[in-house]
Amino acid sequence: MTVSRSRCRRLVALLACALALAGCRLDVGGELAVERDGSGTVGVVLSLDPEAVARLDELALDPFAELSAAAVDADGWQVTRAGSEDGGSQVRLTHAAGDPQALTDAFRDLVAGLSDDDPALVVDLDLVVEGGGAARLDGTAGLRPPATAGALQDGEPIGPSGEELAALVDEAVTATLQVRLPGPVVEHDADEVVGGGLFVTSPAQTLTWDVPVGDVRTVTARSDAPPVLTLPVIAGVAVASLVLVGVVIWWWRRRG
Repeated sequence: MTVSRSRCRRLVALLACALALAGCRLDVGGELAVERDGSGTVGVVLSLDPEAVARLDELALDPFAELSAAAVDADGWQVTRAGSEDGGSQVRLTHAAGDPQALTDAFRDLVAGLSDDDPALVVDLDLVVEGGGAARLDGTAGLRPPATAGALQDGEPIGPSGEELAALVDEAVTATLQVRLPGPVVEHDADEVVGGGLFVTSPAQTLTWDVPVGDVRTVTARSDAPPVLTLPVIAGVAVASLVLVGVVIWWWRRRG
């Protein structure tokens, strides 16, 4: 699946729109969820704060419509849109793939055909998933600000300089990359890891990297194969949990 230049430009239209919304917030997130067999989903999430939504409404602009149109045109991508209780708005683009190479290629396809002057969330990853589900992830991620505001006069760009635009994006935009690996993480350079543990139904853990503006950072993670929980093991854990709860209740009543 290759996304055309025009589709990619629409996919980053919301980011460019944020440049006109001084003081407003835009969150850009890349998402990768990996299953034990190497399949999974890739996603891009774009969120506007309530102030940005209100100002766009005043201007009768709907950048989400462009993103939705791009997702409809692009093969295999799905789009969902939702509002938040505080008046913000969010759109999520997702793409399912059957193997690690197709997952990482989906990120590359989102920026395929863009020039170095175009804004984009650039995620370049290599993913290996072994037969048992152990995974190895290496690559880079960065948020590229636009080099120009896109306006021309007599064939020459006008408006803020590239450095000014980069500073504006750095102030208004927060970018992250979230990756969920199928097994317990044993090595990483992420800023946060959540999930997993002994008394949970899934050993999968989610790692979050803060993505820099105008630069790239390394993305590295290793995870062991997820344990295979047979029915007797699951039953044993359930019984042990019930016994533990019973002991706690008995002890609490004795205290009373």
